[in-house]
Amino acid sequence: MTKPIIGITSAYEIEDGLRNYHRTTVSIDYSKSIIAAGGVPIVLPVTSDLETIKNQLSLLDGLILAGGTDINPLYYNQDFKESIGVISPERDEGELIVLKEFFKTGKPILGICRGHQLLNVFRGGTLYQDLKYFGKPVLKHRQDFYPELAIHNVKIIDSDNILSQLFGNSILTNSFHHQSIDKLGDGLTTIAITEDGIVEAIQMKSHKFLYGIQWHPEMMTARGNEGMKKIFIEFIKHCNK
Repeated sequence: MTKPIIGITSAYEIEDGLRNYHRTTVSIDYSKSIIAAGGVPIVLPVTSDLETIKNQLSLLDGLILAGGTDINPLYYNQDFKESIGVISPERDEGELIVLKEFFKTGKPILGICRGHQLLNVFRGGTLYQDLKYFGKPVLKHRQDFYPELAIHNVKIIDSDNILSQLFGNSILTNSFHHQSIDKLGDGLTTIAITEDGIVEAIQMKSHKFLYGIQWHPEMMTARGNEGMKKIFIEFIKHCNK
Protein backbone atom coordinates (compact mmCIF):
# COMPACT_ATOMS: atom_id res chain seq x y z
CA MET A 1 0.00 0.00 0.00
CA THR A 2 1.34 3.44 -0.94
CA LYS A 3 2.10 5.57 2.09
CA PRO A 4 0.46 9.02 2.26
CA ILE A 5 2.68 11.99 1.42
CA ILE A 6 2.60 14.76 4.00
CA GLY A 7 3.77 18.31 3.34
CA ILE A 8 5.40 20.24 6.18
CA THR A 9 5.60 24.02 5.98
CA SER A 10 8.97 25.56 6.79
CA ALA A 11 10.56 28.71 8.16
CA TYR A 12 12.25 31.46 6.20
CA GLU A 13 15.39 32.43 8.09
CA ILE A 14 17.86 35.26 7.51
CA GLU A 15 21.31 34.92 9.02
CA ASP A 16 23.38 38.04 9.53
CA GLY A 17 27.01 37.98 8.51
CA LEU A 18 29.29 38.88 5.66
CA ARG A 19 26.70 37.64 3.17
CA ASN A 20 22.95 37.90 3.07
CA TYR A 21 22.25 34.21 3.78
CA HIS A 22 18.65 32.96 3.55
CA ARG A 23 17.54 29.41 4.26
CA THR A 24 14.49 27.21 4.66
CA THR A 25 14.42 25.22 7.91
CA VAL A 26 12.08 23.01 9.91
CA SER A 27 12.59 20.83 12.98
CA ILE A 28 13.42 17.21 12.15
CA ASP A 29 10.88 16.18 14.83
CA TYR A 30 8.01 16.69 12.37
CA SER A 31 9.54 14.30 9.84
CA LYS A 32 10.37 11.76 12.55
CA SER A 33 6.77 11.84 13.79
CA ILE A 34 5.28 11.43 10.33
CA ILE A 35 7.60 8.54 9.51
CA ALA A 36 6.86 6.86 12.85
CA ALA A 37 3.13 7.13 12.10
CA GLY A 38 3.45 5.62 8.62
CA GLY A 39 3.64 8.66 6.36
CA VAL A 40 6.21 10.13 3.97
CA PRO A 41 7.29 13.70 4.86
CA ILE A 42 8.11 16.40 2.30
CA VAL A 43 9.33 19.82 3.42
CA LEU A 44 7.75 22.73 1.55
CA PRO A 45 10.23 25.57 1.01
CA VAL A 46 8.90 29.10 1.42
CA THR A 47 7.60 30.62 -1.79
CA SER A 48 4.68 32.83 -2.78
CA ASP A 49 4.64 31.67 -6.41
CA LEU A 50 1.10 30.36 -6.88
CA GLU A 51 1.81 27.93 -9.71
CA THR A 52 4.73 26.41 -7.83
CA ILE A 53 2.58 26.01 -4.73
CA LYS A 54 -0.26 24.38 -6.69
CA ASN A 55 2.16 21.88 -8.20
CA GLN A 56 3.66 21.10 -4.79
CA LEU A 57 0.26 20.61 -3.19
CA SER A 58 -0.93 18.29 -5.96
CA LEU A 59 1.54 15.72 -4.60
CA LEU A 60 0.21 15.77 -1.04
CA ASP A 61 -2.30 13.69 0.89
CA GLY A 62 -2.08 15.85 4.01
CA LEU A 63 -0.56 19.08 5.32
CA ILE A 64 1.16 19.99 8.59
CA LEU A 65 1.48 23.68 9.42
CA ALA A 66 4.61 23.77 11.55
CA GLY A 67 5.55 25.98 14.47
CA GLY A 68 7.72 29.06 14.23
CA THR A 69 7.71 32.85 14.39
CA ASP A 70 4.77 35.10 15.25
CA ILE A 71 2.20 35.93 12.58
CA ASN A 72 2.06 39.51 11.36
CA PRO A 73 -0.87 41.04 13.31
CA LEU A 74 -1.92 43.07 10.28
CA TYR A 75 -3.38 39.79 8.96
CA TYR A 76 -5.92 39.93 11.80
CA ASN A 77 -6.42 43.71 11.61
CA GLN A 78 -4.30 44.73 14.59
CA ASP A 79 -1.32 47.06 14.93
CA PHE A 80 1.90 45.73 16.46
CA LYS A 81 1.82 45.69 20.25
CA GLU A 82 4.62 45.65 22.79
CA SER A 83 6.09 42.15 23.34
CA ILE A 84 5.20 40.72 19.96
CA GLY A 85 8.06 38.50 18.80
CA VAL A 86 9.90 38.12 15.52
CA ILE A 87 7.73 37.91 12.40
CA SER A 88 8.51 36.50 8.94
CA PRO A 89 6.72 38.38 6.13
CA GLU A 90 7.94 35.92 3.50
CA ARG A 91 6.64 32.93 5.44
CA ASP A 92 3.32 34.60 6.29
CA GLU A 93 2.60 35.38 2.65
CA GLY A 94 3.63 31.99 1.30
CA GLU A 95 2.08 29.88 4.05
CA LEU A 96 -1.29 31.60 3.80
CA ILE A 97 -1.34 30.83 0.07
CA VAL A 98 -0.46 27.20 0.84
CA LEU A 99 -3.26 27.00 3.41
CA LYS A 100 -5.82 28.70 1.15
CA GLU A 101 -5.08 26.38 -1.77
CA PHE A 102 -4.83 23.16 0.27
CA PHE A 103 -8.00 23.96 2.19
CA LYS A 104 -9.88 23.81 -1.12
CA THR A 105 -8.93 20.14 -1.54
CA GLY A 106 -10.70 19.08 1.66
CA LYS A 107 -7.69 16.93 2.60
CA PRO A 108 -6.44 16.63 6.22
CA ILE A 109 -4.70 19.59 7.84
CA LEU A 110 -2.92 19.63 11.20
CA GLY A 111 -1.67 22.93 12.61
CA ILE A 112 0.89 22.89 15.42
CA CYS A 113 1.68 25.92 17.63
CA ARG A 114 2.11 28.72 15.04
CA GLY A 115 0.15 26.48 12.64
CA HIS A 116 -2.71 26.26 15.17
CA GLN A 117 -2.76 30.05 15.38
CA LEU A 118 -2.50 30.42 11.59
CA LEU A 119 -5.61 28.28 11.11
CA ASN A 120 -7.48 30.65 13.39
CA VAL A 121 -6.24 33.76 11.56
CA PHE A 122 -7.06 32.14 8.20
CA ARG A 123 -10.66 31.68 9.37
CA GLY A 124 -10.93 35.33 10.46
CA GLY A 125 -9.97 34.92 14.11
CA THR A 126 -7.53 36.97 16.18
CA LEU A 127 -4.64 36.35 18.57
CA TYR A 128 -3.36 37.70 21.85
CA GLN A 129 -0.03 39.11 20.67
CA ASP A 130 1.42 38.20 24.05
CA LEU A 131 -0.13 36.39 26.99
CA LYS A 132 0.23 39.53 29.10
CA TYR A 133 -2.80 40.81 27.17
CA PHE A 134 -4.93 37.83 28.22
CA GLY A 135 -6.31 39.87 31.10
CA LYS A 136 -5.60 37.54 34.02
CA PRO A 137 -2.70 35.47 35.39
CA VAL A 138 -1.70 32.51 33.26
CA LEU A 139 0.33 29.35 33.67
CA LYS A 140 3.86 29.05 32.31
CA HIS A 141 3.30 28.43 28.59
CA ARG A 142 6.86 28.89 27.34
CA GLN A 143 8.90 26.27 29.12
CA ASP A 144 12.67 26.30 29.62
CA PHE A 145 12.91 22.55 30.11
CA TYR A 146 13.45 19.44 28.01
CA PRO A 147 11.22 19.58 24.89
CA GLU A 148 9.49 16.30 25.69
CA LEU A 149 8.66 17.27 29.29
CA ALA A 150 4.97 17.77 30.07
CA ILE A 151 4.39 20.89 32.19
CA HIS A 152 0.64 21.40 32.30
CA ASN A 153 -2.67 19.63 32.01
CA VAL A 154 -4.95 20.28 29.03
CA LYS A 155 -8.67 19.71 29.55
CA ILE A 156 -10.54 18.25 26.58
CA ILE A 157 -13.92 19.97 26.69
CA ASP A 158 -15.59 18.49 23.60
CA SER A 159 -16.17 14.80 23.02
CA ASP A 160 -16.59 14.70 19.23
CA ASN A 161 -12.93 14.72 18.16
CA ILE A 162 -9.79 12.60 18.00
CA LEU A 163 -8.29 14.08 21.19
CA SER A 164 -11.27 12.91 23.22
CA GLN A 165 -11.19 9.52 21.53
CA LEU A 166 -7.48 9.09 22.22
CA PHE A 167 -7.07 10.69 25.65
CA GLY A 168 -10.47 11.04 27.31
CA ASN A 169 -10.98 14.20 29.36
CA SER A 170 -7.39 15.44 29.71
CA ILE A 171 -3.82 15.18 28.53
CA LEU A 172 -0.44 16.34 29.90
CA THR A 173 1.51 18.39 27.38
CA ASN A 174 4.63 20.44 26.83
CA SER A 175 4.32 24.16 25.96
CA PHE A 176 6.40 26.60 23.86
CA HIS A 177 4.36 29.72 23.06
CA HIS A 178 3.79 33.30 24.21
CA GLN A 179 0.70 34.01 22.08
CA SER A 180 -2.71 32.36 21.97
CA ILE A 181 -6.08 32.44 20.26
CA ASP A 182 -8.37 35.33 21.23
CA LYS A 183 -11.43 35.58 18.96
CA LEU A 184 -12.19 32.20 17.44
CA GLY A 185 -12.27 31.95 13.65
CA ASP A 186 -15.37 31.18 11.57
CA GLY A 187 -16.44 27.54 11.69
CA LEU A 188 -13.92 26.56 14.36
CA THR A 189 -14.69 24.91 17.70
CA THR A 190 -12.53 25.06 20.84
CA ILE A 191 -12.01 21.48 21.96
CA ALA A 192 -9.31 21.81 24.65
CA ILE A 193 -8.11 24.42 27.14
CA THR A 194 -5.68 24.75 30.04
CA GLU A 195 -6.81 25.59 33.60
CA ASP A 196 -6.19 29.29 32.94
CA GLY A 197 -8.50 29.30 29.90
CA ILE A 198 -5.92 29.36 27.09
CA VAL A 199 -7.21 27.65 23.92
CA GLU A 200 -5.02 24.58 23.41
CA ALA A 201 -6.82 22.82 20.55
CA ILE A 202 -9.39 23.66 17.87
CA GLN A 203 -11.31 21.70 15.27
CA MET A 204 -13.33 22.51 12.15
CA LYS A 205 -16.11 19.96 12.41
CA SER A 206 -17.37 20.53 8.86
CA HIS A 207 -13.95 19.54 7.48
CA LYS A 208 -12.76 15.96 6.98
CA PHE A 209 -9.82 16.53 9.34
CA LEU A 210 -8.77 20.02 10.40
CA TYR A 211 -7.20 20.41 13.84
CA GLY A 212 -5.03 22.98 15.53
CA ILE A 213 -2.89 22.04 18.54
CA GLN A 214 -1.10 24.69 20.59
CA TRP A 215 1.50 22.37 22.15
CA HIS A 216 4.24 20.43 20.33
CA PRO A 217 3.30 16.74 20.01
CA GLU A 218 6.09 16.22 17.47
CA MET A 219 8.75 17.06 20.09
CA MET A 220 7.26 14.51 22.46
CA THR A 221 6.71 11.87 19.76
CA ALA A 222 10.26 12.16 18.44
CA ARG A 223 11.53 11.45 21.96
CA GLY A 224 9.48 8.35 22.57
CA ASN A 225 6.08 9.53 23.82
CA GLU A 226 3.72 6.86 22.47
CA GLY A 227 0.62 8.78 23.54
CA MET A 228 1.48 11.80 21.40
CA LYS A 229 2.39 9.51 18.53
CA LYS A 230 -1.27 8.48 18.40
CA ILE A 231 -2.18 11.99 17.16
CA PHE A 232 0.03 11.52 14.11
CA ILE A 233 -1.25 7.98 13.56
CA GLU A 234 -4.82 9.31 13.42
CA PHE A 235 -3.74 12.09 11.07
CA ILE A 236 -2.06 9.59 8.73
CA LYS A 237 -5.12 7.32 8.84
CA HIS A 238 -7.31 10.16 7.63
CA CYS A 239 -4.78 11.00 4.91
CA ASN A 240 -5.09 7.40 3.71
CA LYS A 241 -8.87 7.53 3.34
